[in-house]
This record gives sequence, structure tokens and C-alpha cells, in this order.
Amino acid sequence: MFSKNKPTYQLLKKNQKKGLEKMYNLYGSKLCAYGIKNWNLTEDDAWELVYKTMYKIEKNINNYSFENEAKFSSFIYKIFINYLRNFFRDNKTKQQYLNITEINNNIDIEDKNDQLEESEQVKLLNNELEKLEDWQRMLLLLRAQDMPYSEIAKYIDKPEKQLKVYYGRLKTKISKQLENRKELMYEK
Repeated sequence: MFSKNKPTYQLLKKNQKKGLEKMYNLYGSKLCAYGIKNWNLTEDDAWELVYKTMYKIEKNINNYSFENEAKFSSFIYKIFINYLRNFFRDNKTKQQYLNITEINNNIDIEDKNDQLEESEQVKLLNNELEKLEDWQRMLLLLRAQDMPYSEIAKYIDKPEKQLKVYYGRLKTKISKQLENRKELMYEK
């Protein structure tokens, strides 16, 4: 499949596709498990950061040189840790915003237009969900409940490794469709 003797960083420089595959096989699940166990990430967030890390390294590998695989491994973890810190910094800001929003909602200062807009968005979401196949709706629902892909695979006749990809594509597809419909509503 790929050269076991050739260091990952050299393989990445020579053949990015094979190098990325080797890097994923050697480090992907370790990084994901580290993010879940030590940083309490959800599985989706952990995998998203793993992919960001690997694509960043793939893109910039020619800017670096390494003495051995151990130094390269340290480099991978360093980049992953940076993405983890950025993730928590960004989410802390979002959480502060959500807390402020929650306080404002408790004060009972609600605008009827906002309520109308929210109900319209719910209708749009329901319309988009109705267009999906049963297995796609199940995937979205079960992931929303933080069920691991290994469990979801028991209910959906799809390979476990592909479920992450399907889930990401579904989220992107629905959010784009909702955004497009929302823009059309405001144009009227």
C-alpha cells in the first residue's frame, strides 16, 4: 500500500496522496482519541480538527524538514494542539455570546418579527428534511444525539467510515439550501 520504511514526511513530499494516507493511518485515530479523551471534544469536532491538521501539513510540507519520524510526529501534535486551542478560544467567544442571548431572552424582550422569522426557518428546515432519504434523516438525528458512528452503522446500512463523510456533506448541503431559501425570502 505504502512504503513502511520511508518516513511519512518524505513520502508526503514525494507523493502527497500516499503520504496523506500514511499520515492518516498512523496518526488520525490517535489524534482523534486524544482530542476526545483529554479535551472532551465531540467525535465530529475531533475529526474535523484532525482533518484540518493533516491538510495543513500536506499543504505546507515542503516548507519544513525533519530529522526523523519522531520529530515529524511532534510537529503533527503541535499543529493539532494549536487547532485545539483555537477551537476552544473561538467556542468560548461563541459561548459568551450565547450566554448574553440567553439572558436577553429571559428578560422577555422578544420581537414578534424574530419569532415569525424563526418559525419560517423551522418550516424551511422541515421542508429540506422531508426531501432527504430515511437513512439520511436517521444519520442527522442520531448524530445530533452524539451517538458514535459505530452505533449508527448498526441502524444504517452504510460503512462506518463513510458515515462521517455523509454527515458532513448533509450538514453542508442543508445549511446551504437554508441560506439560499432565506436569501430568496428576503428578496421578496
